[in-house]
Amino acid sequence: MADIFQEVDEDVRRDKAMVLWRKYGSYLIIACVAIVVGTAGRVGWREYKAAQQAEDSGRYVAAARMLEKGDTAGAIASFQSLAADANTGYGVIARFQLAAARLKAGDKDGGLAVYDQIAADDDMGTIFQGLARLQAVMLLVDGGAMDDLNRRLAPLLADGSAWRYSALEIQAILKHREGDTAGARAAFKALSDDASAPAGMRNRAAQMLAALGS
Repeated sequence: MADIFQEVDEDVRRDKAMVLWRKYGSYLIIACVAIVVGTAGRVGWREYKAAQQAEDSGRYVAAARMLEKGDTAGAIASFQSLAADANTGYGVIARFQLAAARLKAGDKDGGLAVYDQIAADDDMGTIFQGLARLQAVMLLVDGGAMDDLNRRLAPLLADGSAWRYSALEIQAILKHREGDTAGARAAFKALSDDASAPAGMRNRAAQMLAALGS
């Protein structure tokens, strides 16, 4: 008799399981497929990104070698292509190298234009935008118009700017360039006394202060 009850109990459980499977089985299959596809997708995406980065790295190295060997035209074309195509960090570096290649070719206006494009591109991030502005100012520091230079320096001098101390140093140099010796001396002294400034910059400021005299 016990065997009969056990068989009935097993049949009932089996029937309940079949009902549950018919009701929820499709969802379980979908969940399993989603897990498998999601895992495969993540692995595939990592492999794709790694392959893309390797390709961009190869293109960058090839362009850099062209520049080293004096093929500036080839380097400019390669850096320009990489800057337009790459979605990795090599695209950012390529834009700066494009400016350097144009300058090496004697195209100062072209190099400046690239820096200005980077500075105006909000997708680049504030660090790279600031670096581009700084490079542009350094390019113009010897003969650029003061109004233009001050306009370019203004965002870099703001509190919280990663390039603030570099901008302060250039500002002091520009005061000296314009014959404002007192202003230059005060600017270099403030920089040399600022404990938050980088040590190398403080040392340069002290040397300039000594060269300007009392």
